[in-house]
Formats: sequence, structure tokens, C-alpha cells
Amino acid sequence: MSINNTIAKQVAGAVRAIAQAGSASLGADCIWHAMACLHLLEQEGISDAHLVAGHAAWRVHGKAPSAVVCHHADMNGVILDPSSGNVLFHAWVAHGDQMFDATTYQLREKLAGLDAFDGGRTPVTWCPDYLLVTRRECRSWPSVRDGFRHGLFCYDPVPALTARVLAHPDSHLEQYAIGLLDPAYQALKRGERLMVHGPCGSGAVA
Repeated sequence: MSINNTIAKQVAGAVRAIAQAGSASLGADCIWHAMACLHLLEQEGISDAHLVAGHAAWRVHGKAPSAVVCHHADMNGVILDPSSGNVLFHAWVAHGDQMFDATTYQLREKLAGLDAFDGGRTPVTWCPDYLLVTRRECRSWPSVRDGFRHGLFCYDPVPALTARVLAHPDSHLEQYAIGLLDPAYQALKRGERLMVHGPCGSGAVA
């Protein structure tokens, strides 16, 4: 069974709402997003999906040279603790030839953070709520970096980094998170509007 767009939209919506309300590290919580998605996908009988870690980048505007959100680096074979902040990496869900990333709603805010740091004003014309794509839709990192069309992206798995991420405590969902995700997901499946309030903000999905 593949991940269809209906399931992806509902799963990503529930995960986003809980993260926006409760994540103290929004924008640096890709492992949690991936594990939360995997938990909800299992409820749909998609039990063979798995987390993948590696390098990724997204072009959010076609004209501005700097309009690329990048978690891409040449690690030269050195794998560091993902929680140390010493390595650029990203985590997403893989299922067969499909790749599912529920963090792309953060692209605009990530770029705004970079602009605040360096004084830039980078335009953003592409910031999807989530991505459900196939491997053949990915581009190379140079193509994303140097491209002139928004919506280009690359996902480059790094098996050694995936193993390190999966061995880290962050790759396990707490029961508290599960207790929030499950009713949020069921509400979206029933077609209800979801509003979640938490210590870090609010998340809403229509």
C-alpha cells in the first residue's frame, strides 16, 4: 500500500498542529516530525515506511540566487551526533520509491531566520505544507542551488547518518506525544477543523 495524498495531507496536518503548539525547537525537529508521521502511517496499515536521514535542500524562489533553504553539507565521511548541532542534516520518511516530508511548512520561517541574521530580504514563492514525492522527482544539489525555478528539491540519503539518528533517543516518540497525535489525526479524518493550543503556540488545520 502506497501513501496517497489524502493520507499524507491528514497525517502532515495533525503532525504540524501538534508541533506548532508544543515544539520548543520548531525548525530543528525533523526527527520528531518523521517519527510522528511513521506512527500515524502505521494506523493506515503502512507499516513498512521508515525514517531516512541525510542532506536536503529546497529552492523557494526561482530568481533570487539565495532563495534556497539548505540542510546540505559534505560531511567527508565524518558522522557526528545529530543533537550536537555540529552537522547539517535532515530526516524524512521513505516508503518504497516515495518520500514524505511533513516539515516543509517551515521553509518560510527558516529563511526568515536566516534573513534576520544577515539582514537579507529573500522572497519566498514556494512553501508547501508537506511533500509527497518520488525519488525520480528529486534533483541534484547543484541543480537546486543553481536552478531558476521554485519548487526544486533534493533529498540525498546518508546511510551512516540514518543509523546514528535511529540510535538517538530523539527517534522514539513519547507516550504523551502519541496521546496528542492520535485524537488530532482522527479529528482530521472525520473532516473536523483542528485547533491545538500548547506551551509554544497554536496550530490550526482546516
